[in-house]
Amino acid sequence: MKPLQITLVFMTASLLLLTGCTKHYRTTKILKQDDAQVAITLNKGFETTIISTADGQRIEPTCITDKNEKEETPSIPLCDSSRNSKESGKILYETAYNVVVREGSICVLITRGVYKYEICDPPYNLGF
Repeated sequence: MKPLQITLVFMTASLLLLTGCTKHYRTTKILKQDDAQVAITLNKGFETTIISTADGQRIEPTCITDKNEKEETPSIPLCDSSRNSKESGKILYETAYNVVVREGSICVLITRGVYKYEICDPPYNLGF
């Protein structure tokens, strides 16, 4: 009976690992293949999170540009408007993203430079 119990425990643990880690493994594999340093997530409620892929830590904002938003999150300081003009040095990378989610739609439209992404549920599981 002991070998049967050991086999059953091993199979159960294997099944839990495979079903729970498959999505995480696929995401991690993509991040490694792309040599990603930072990931931007679009969360439920249309909030975004910035994540350092090296250690999986959430990166908190350093300052807020909108005074109205500042009132909602008093722990984050207001950005100094003169800061950008004082920064010098060669810009290595700069881009803007435009994310559009329309009411009643099952798609998220993301524009990055000349590329446009239409991500719909299905085939992707957006969960919105």
